[in-house]
Amino acid sequence: MMHVGVVGLGKMGSAIALNLLSRGYRVSVWNRSPDPVGALVERGATQESSPGALGETVDAVIVSLWGDDAAREVTLGQIIPATRATVVIEMSTLSPAMYETLEKAALDRGLEFLAAPVLGSVDLARQGTLTVLAGGRETTFERTRPLLEALGSTVIYAGPVGASGYLKLANNTIIGVVADTLSELLAFCEHGRVDRRLAVESLTGAFGRIASSKTQQLLDRDSAPRFSLNALIKDLLLAREAALSVNVPVPILGCVLPRMQVAASSGLGDRDYIAVALLAGD
Repeated sequence: MMHVGVVGLGKMGSAIALNLLSRGYRVSVWNRSPDPVGALVERGATQESSPGALGETVDAVIVSLWGDDAAREVTLGQIIPATRATVVIEMSTLSPAMYETLEKAALDRGLEFLAAPVLGSVDLARQGTLTVLAGGRETTFERTRPLLEALGSTVIYAGPVGASGYLKLANNTIIGVVADTLSELLAFCEHGRVDRRLAVESLTGAFGRIASSKTQQLLDRDSAPRFSLNALIKDLLLAREAALSVNVPVPILGCVLPRMQVAASSGLGDRDYIAVALLAGD
């Protein structure tokens, strides 16, 4: 069984290490603070004294750190210069530019490199059911696929390392947009005396329903009207008026409505509202 090193034992890194141990992998670990190491050693992991020492003993290094600064210090400064592993898999969420910097440094040393940020929770990491967004050389991706499939039930080849970074950051931006939008619209519904359970279930269901209903149109660049932009603007104006009448701040609506109106004035008013997204993709 492959010997895997895991560097960075925060919640996600620890969960990844536990999952690998449960699947029979030999696992070596390193973390700045010793706090999470003991529990993994009790489960069969080997503690290493430094990222460099870890890299000398394993077949593959998985890195799960906080961000660019940590990756610059640890992955770029300690792992890549010293490791004898065949591949470095950077699972930290980093800037696309940092993934590209790490890949160049690895390739200059004759190492294989993948950017592999993930979608999913710590619980999914423990179960090995994350979504892995892998970027790098396709040959490296294929050789590393069995290990990636131990980490995620969905393993996607995103293309170059930078592409996986953009895709991960776009997905996480949706999280922020959804959270802020729900905050705004639940307050709106509360002032309208809508039952909270009904509001929560309706709004959370709407995000998934609306996004999935537009998948094929986005792929086909199809803006034939199902629900026109003009009709949407009419309803957004009504929503703004209703919010004003009960003194509920709606800053997201205040941002979205003018953009929709500009798009309509450019000639898209009678097209499907998804035409706004199609323009952004051109």
